[in-house]
Amino acid sequence: MSVPHSTNSAAIQRILAVLEQKSNMSISDISAEAFVGMSTLAFGGYIRALKNQKLIYVSGWRKVKGRFSTPLFAPGNMDDVPRPKVDEKNRDAPGMHRILETLERYGPLTYREIAEFSGLSPHTVKNSGFLNALIAQNRIHIGGWRRSRNGPMSPVYCSGQGSPMEKPQPMTGVEKCRRHRIRAKVSEQGVGLALQMTLLAASIQSQSGNFSFSRS
Repeated sequence: MSVPHSTNSAAIQRILAVLEQKSNMSISDISAEAFVGMSTLAFGGYIRALKNQKLIYVSGWRKVKGRFSTPLFAPGNMDDVPRPKVDEKNRDAPGMHRILETLERYGPLTYREIAEFSGLSPHTVKNSGFLNALIAQNRIHIGGWRRSRNGPMSPVYCSGQGSPMEKPQPMTGVEKCRRHRIRAKVSEQGVGLALQMTLLAASIQSQSGNFSFSRS
């Protein structure tokens, strides 16, 4: 396939006319608007010829499936815009949308609860970087911390922008012992109260059985 070396080509004229009307167009956009085949544009060398003549330049990049993979073109003689790197500020993925939708629907949740309600695996929610990316984009924030029974404290995530809640200091050995004694005491009192209620109910039932009613 011969590549045109002047702007007199009808196809080149159509491409430039389309770009004058709409900047930041991908090859597929140009193909649809200028009626030039994508293979002609990309592999036939039309885009390369226009760039070599400094008639167009890469004006941006379109993100596809979380990656900046599609160059966008505009008319003019300017330096190409470099491909952006994907980081937490611009990262996007279907899993991130599912996490955000889950928090908006169910309210504040730990990462394990997010996994349970979203259908994602706990490993994905915790280790994929989705939560950090959503926080960096101010789409969620840490609204509190929840102390598990036997493990470390877990952050509780909330939808929307907000000031992050700082992680509480870990409990000291004295505090852990005091907490254990309180739990043991509450447990003991709970068992005793349940036993007292059972004995009281049995006593009432026994006494009611001794009552007799007479009819006048």
